[in-house]
Amino acid sequence: VPFMLFAIFDTQPADARRLSGLLQDYLEQRDLHCRVEQFSRPELLLEFCRSYACTAVFLQVTAAGCPNLEIASRLRALSPETPVILTSDSLDCAPDGYRVRAFAYLLTTRLPESFSACMDSLWETLFSPANTLCLRADREDVFLPLEQIRYFEASGHTVTAHFSASALWSTRTFRVSIQEIADRLEGRGFLRVQRSFVVNLRYVDRFSNYMVILKDGQRIPVSVKHFSRLRQEFLHWQKG
Repeated sequence: VPFMLFAIFDTQPADARRLSGLLQDYLEQRDLHCRVEQFSRPELLLEFCRSYACTAVFLQVTAAGCPNLEIASRLRALSPETPVILTSDSLDCAPDGYRVRAFAYLLTTRLPESFSACMDSLWETLFSPANTLCLRADREDVFLPLEQIRYFEASGHTVTAHFSASALWSTRTFRVSIQEIADRLEGRGFLRVQRSFVVNLRYVDRFSNYMVILKDGQRIPVSVKHFSRLRQEFLHWQKG
């Protein structure tokens, strides 16, 4: 079962605690584990999201001009595939939610009625077959949430998956070829940057000096021959 990391941005601590409680109750009822971080300052939220891959972000938006929608845009630039769920005490900002491709828009006045349906939809989106990779290990099928995998690294006849800090494992090794991994993940936000590495683009900060620089500072070598093309593929993915 994947370990999940959620971030909540809300300038009202009581509302943030209420949302956090609903989130933890929902997951505990399903024997799921999570960590919830609460923020009341946008710069701290953004800094956190630069370092950690969140399962989803709950973002409070206000009625007067909806200024926090700019935060949603910046979150999109940091991690295009992370679902952003907007929360508000009115519907004034709802039309603009489409502009930032919000996953959902929750009215705080109706949270108890709408929260479970939103989470059911989020779970289906994140952990459906389209968003997981099934690999065989120890004679059993292991379903890996793609959003938690930083990169795959080949060694001999095995491939090791390296996970985010919020995942259940830090690494896990499978008897499979890197070519099969690359083939199965084609078009799903992963890129084979050289013969031994397939990286998850949501964890990439930039391509520089024949290296992939991940958001946590880790450097992975890139094929010199294909560096220019691979960097262009990353930039194209980044633009959505």
